Amino acid sequence: MYTVLELFGGCGGLGYGFHKKNFNIVCCNELEEQIAKSYKYNFPETSVIIGDITNKKIKEDIHNNFKDIDCDIILGGPPCVAYSMSGLRNSRDPRGQLFNDYVDMVKILKPKMFVMENVKGILNMKHDKEFLTEEEKVLADSYYDLEQQKLKLEQEKKKLDKENQEEIKEQISIVKKNILKMNKDLDKFRIFVYQKIINKFDEIGYDVEFKLHNSADFGVPQKRERVIFIGSKKNSNIKIKFPNPTNNKNGDILPKWISVKEAIEDLKELEENQEFSQIYTKHNEDFIEKIKKTKIGESVNKKYKEAFFRCNPNEPSGTVKENHGGVFIHYEKNRVMTPRELARLQSFPDSFIFQGSKSSILKQLGNAVPCKLSEAIAGSILDSLSDM
Repeated sequence: MYTVLELFGGCGGLGYGFHKKNFNIVCCNELEEQIAKSYKYNFPETSVIIGDITNKKIKEDIHNNFKDIDCDIILGGPPCVAYSMSGLRNSRDPRGQLFNDYVDMVKILKPKMFVMENVKGILNMKHDKEFLTEEEKVLADSYYDLEQQKLKLEQEKKKLDKENQEEIKEQISIVKKNILKMNKDLDKFRIFVYQKIINKFDEIGYDVEFKLHNSADFGVPQKRERVIFIGSKKNSNIKIKFPNPTNNKNGDILPKWISVKEAIEDLKELEENQEFSQIYTKHNEDFIEKIKKTKIGESVNKKYKEAFFRCNPNEPSGTVKENHGGVFIHYEKNRVMTPRELARLQSFPDSFIFQGSKSSILKQLGNAVPCKLSEAIAGSILDSLSDM
């Protein structure tokens, strides 16, 4: 049985597939205690270490779990906030640097393979190069300051009525022009994040390949796109493999994508059940009236494209996000979906029991890797290791 370390474990979406394929997840690290409770409950045989991976003591505690055994695989998805298309995409956000701690653990434990998951936005995000000359640093700092000015102005603009936006629009336009002028020098001090990741692993002796996967292609009723990086030790004769789709959009050759209705139709009349996470949100009358007027494919609030969006029942949903309660509107009922309905969209089995408050469960679901995608990835890792 192959041994595994899972970093940034969350509630266990990525780990789920590896548990299902009989990998032994010896140890898991998760920052937040309430989220870690879900992992502990569903995978009681795994040692769950709660705390910040950047902390030296946490790294030591993780390492101690592998004092007497080898670590075969490391899993994990460093937080995606800094790379997300819907986030602020701050190139110097500390959360965007956490892949360095992932690299550290690979360097320390020397697994045969690793799997790292992240958002699609990581493919076009750039960070400062590892080493900059004084001249390059001046350029990098100037560019970063302009980026931050633009973000700050855009945030201020959102707070204003349309009539009061003209002045701030002009300021944004000026900053954008200054950024555009500097773009010709961008390659002097920045590099694509994916290339930076590949370079880091190359330095410590690992070959890396990556691929963008659509979760709907693996039987998940959700069009969630995620980049999967897989690494193997150089000269190990391990051939990196990615999973083959089991479904497609039109149902040609393969079965058709699973729709929202297929996934959650049987839950729509279910009585509230806290333990099962079938928890209904109590909307006020004004909001219910707004929901009633919201058609399929529209959001209750026209400012948002995804929050409070009424899903098409005949297609997979869009990406399930944390959204602080601004979750999908049911295709038929005049309410938001329950955590259990969202768990179905993330392909969590009904036997998976979430711990914590409703808001914590929504956060856990928004950050999780869909279980059927993780199971497909685990299968491809098993194939790679079996061919050694």
